[in-house]
Amino acid sequence: MFELDETQRMLQDAVRAWCEGQLAPAVPALERGELLPYDLLRRLARELGLSETLARMAERRAGKLRGGHSDASDSAGAVGSFGADPMLTSVLLKEISRVSPGFGMALLATLGCGMAILSRGSAELIERYALPVLRFDKIGAWGLTEPGAGSDAFGGMRTTAVADGDELILNGQKTFISNAPFAEIFAIYARIETGDAVRPIRAIVVERGTPGLETGQPMRKMGMHDSPTGEIFLQDCRVPRHNVIGDLVESKPSARGGAALDTLNLERSVMPAMCLGIIERCVEESIRYAKTREQFGHPIAEFQAIAFKLARMELALENARNLVFKLAWAQRAGTLDARLASLAKLYCAEEAVRVALDAIQIHGGAGYMAELPLEKLMRDAKMFEIGGGTNEIQLQTIARAILA
Repeated sequence: MFELDETQRMLQDAVRAWCEGQLAPAVPALERGELLPYDLLRRLARELGLSETLARMAERRAGKLRGGHSDASDSAGAVGSFGADPMLTSVLLKEISRVSPGFGMALLATLGCGMAILSRGSAELIERYALPVLRFDKIGAWGLTEPGAGSDAFGGMRTTAVADGDELILNGQKTFISNAPFAEIFAIYARIETGDAVRPIRAIVVERGTPGLETGQPMRKMGMHDSPTGEIFLQDCRVPRHNVIGDLVESKPSARGGAALDTLNLERSVMPAMCLGIIERCVEESIRYAKTREQFGHPIAEFQAIAFKLARMELALENARNLVFKLAWAQRAGTLDARLASLAKLYCAEEAVRVALDAIQIHGGAGYMAELPLEKLMRDAKMFEIGGGTNEIQLQTIARAILA
């Protein structure tokens, strides 16, 4: 359970080699905003076979829907994995995040859009929109967060989709949306207004260029500079009614968030692996530095203050690794629940920030400089304590589960 199998090791080696050879040299330009991540994303997907694997999955799903049947293997939990093995997704994102968590976030945002359509969309939506996104021919984004609704994403949602014949009219605003400034396909979450008492929240596919859809310029932010983030503005934006992902008027409480919950669960199940990548790289760099950096005639690793710091970093690495393996095991077994996903995300996010700060402290002035990867990893790590549900929301989810 706690060791990678041969296929997973082969992927790990291939992704690490790709990231060291092609991603790492591009990071400075990505950080400065001189280079967008999308051509690199397409190259990664093509050269590692990701786009081919995801496209086959989408084609199978669409074929089953056109044949009038589906099964549990096509559910949101299953399609959230790279192929049939969720550990492959974790390995992919871990290795990317050792070099650039922001690049991994741009990848995850595109996958989130494609998977939202794939998990609940019709055969037509999958073939028209999910396939080009999952092939990385087009870049995707999914829009849930609003200026007045962050942690209360569902209860505070103000974006609406009003039914008008065969169309829906969208009005509202989304913010902090990864890939928004450059995405071509959007899965935008809105409260459906059909005149009924029930106003379900559904994802609606909108293409760039649709009248009434505008996006803002990339936002300036603390970290994740290589993952463009921006706003989406909707003003009387008309889309076909069949662009709704899922049943337009489904009113079951369990479907309150529909594809939004699917995509949040996908995020929360893979973010721990991204945090693990940060922790792993920081531990490796710190051990190497502590063994070779001398002060007062001795390697600093011989000083107890440094040795104990390294020991606690190793503890975080082992715990985070175990949680990532357990998440993958639970996904394969179909037993992943909100409690475990929140436990893993909370712990790994907090430890990624702490370990990155400790790594900088061990490196001293060198760690504070941009020439080393540590200051970037620390800035990027902080996002995981906020995005995909804040630490406080994870604690609330865990408390509700254990006290129910």
